[in-house]
Amino acid sequence: MSKSNFILLFYLTPVLALGHHSNIEYDFNEIYELQGEVTHVSWRNPHVELSLRTEQNDGEESVWELEATDINSLSRSGLNGEMVKIGDIVRVAGHVSMRRANNLSVSNLLLPNGTEIRLRGNPARRWSTEKHIGFERITAEQARAKAGVGQGLFRVWMNAGPITAGGFPTQLPLTTEARKAQASWDAADDLTMQCITSGMPAAMRLSPPHPIDIAMHDGNIMLRVELFDITRTIHMNSNATVTDQPASALGYSVGRWEDGTLVINTTRINWPFFDHQGIIPQSDMVEVIERLSIGDDENQMIYEITVADPTTFTQPISGRWIMGWRPDMQVEPYECIAPSG
Repeated sequence: MSKSNFILLFYLTPVLALGHHSNIEYDFNEIYELQGEVTHVSWRNPHVELSLRTEQNDGEESVWELEATDINSLSRSGLNGEMVKIGDIVRVAGHVSMRRANNLSVSNLLLPNGTEIRLRGNPARRWSTEKHIGFERITAEQARAKAGVGQGLFRVWMNAGPITAGGFPTQLPLTTEARKAQASWDAADDLTMQCITSGMPAAMRLSPPHPIDIAMHDGNIMLRVELFDITRTIHMNSNATVTDQPASALGYSVGRWEDGTLVINTTRINWPFFDHQGIIPQSDMVEVIERLSIGDDENQMIYEITVADPTTFTQPISGRWIMGWRPDMQVEPYECIAPSG
């Protein structure tokens, strides 16, 4: 594929993406293969990145930037940064960026020793080799079948469906000022890729493959989100006056029980964006209400959220996700490291 064949296509989604920065730039209709020498390895969050020097048929060299998933997901599949080394001659397969030249979302990689490893997504094995890592993982259903039936909210949960499952309305009721700010956003301003931790409500990053953990601690509820190492305190028995609490990115959260449902009201938020990428603005008038409850299936948790901010939305908006119990997981350190330069 020549550079002239790249389609420069990129658009901003109005939906709060509760995951990594958008994969919308990649062409998932075609799988592209490359072979070359690894010249750079960056084993870090938010994404593992490799550089691959390839040689075209005419002898001209080119360098491709390969983007894999995060190190937490790779380590759960048995991978580590020692497996891919500078100087290795490897084969890779993935999806070409329609926005950046010589950029590949890499799903499969074949090491010099014949081991095929899964680097992103849920691809099938591609090459004829008996050695492979990351393709045969325990499923959520298998983990729950082994653990039995759990009880209550105080467990480890992960989004039970694909990244597109659940969420806010596709078309958000933005005010005129919010639409202007959205239109002026540039991908270079993506806060996620700068490892800037989100405030509420974007801090609730519920997309797989990262779990959340809900636990009691000293009479309050601690809610930990693996993605970007976020820890929230839900005050359950506080007599404090909310308006006297200092404003912060996560705000001040007060919880109560309603017939087994945990209802959380969060105000005093001074995070300036509705989303984690920094596309849609947010004011300090924002109020967030969350409802967490166990579904008819004891191993599922329903997470509902309503966000009201008159400077951003012409009316309150609501989203809903189904979370599955993950007895095979625990929240691990994320430790995002922003790229240098």
